[in-house]
Amino acid sequence: MYKTGILIFLISFAFCTLKAQEQINLFPVTKSGRFNIGAYAGSSLLIESAPDSLAPEIQDFYNQLRSGWHYGFETDYFINEYVGVGARYTRFNTRKEADSIVLQIFSQVYYIDISSNMSIHSLSPLVFGILPLLDNKLSVIGSIGPAWLFFRNIGKAVGEESMIKGSLPGLSTSLNISYDVIPNLSLGFQTNYIRAFLKQFTQDNGTSQEVIELDEKDYQNISRLDFSFAIFYTFK
Repeated sequence: MYKTGILIFLISFAFCTLKAQEQINLFPVTKSGRFNIGAYAGSSLLIESAPDSLAPEIQDFYNQLRSGWHYGFETDYFINEYVGVGARYTRFNTRKEADSIVLQIFSQVYYIDISSNMSIHSLSPLVFGILPLLDNKLSVIGSIGPAWLFFRNIGKAVGEESMIKGSLPGLSTSLNISYDVIPNLSLGFQTNYIRAFLKQFTQDNGTSQEVIELDEKDYQNISRLDFSFAIFYTFK
């Protein structure tokens, strides 16, 4: 009886050990302390197009402003093999100038010069998730978190220049696919989506400033997509 009890105990212990080992293999917590820094740059596209209420010539001008460029920096710290926290900074810029746009209003023809120089800075604290593949050489990384945007647009029309500026909250998400070209250094492609709506801004014409609050139907959608080439260095 005593030997039978010992045998059952040893079998139970071996079974529990195997199950624990299986769980460790399924949910590893190794490789904690991985710290990454990176930089990226590429093209951008503002989501919203010009309203149909504008004259076709002005619509074309503002739709061309939807395309721009961006650059940014990112840092993250993975607390285990799959989850991390970090932050991202991005600057977006687009500008366009047009001389002598022809506008016909009723029977009158007008020739106007128009320009716009828009920049948006954003800061985002983020939560990251990573899926390592090919013995950790290929990584698919996603992130999500709140963003705070700082908006500025310097516009000029018919010889008069003014600036509008403001700050607003938003949401930032990204998907990155990167490959380790050498130990600790990876190259990749990254897509970012920032969602934000401008609800109020300050207008400055050089002599005075005015805070303008928009009605809900007039909120300006400044959401955009960023397509980037990225480089990251990993401290392990």
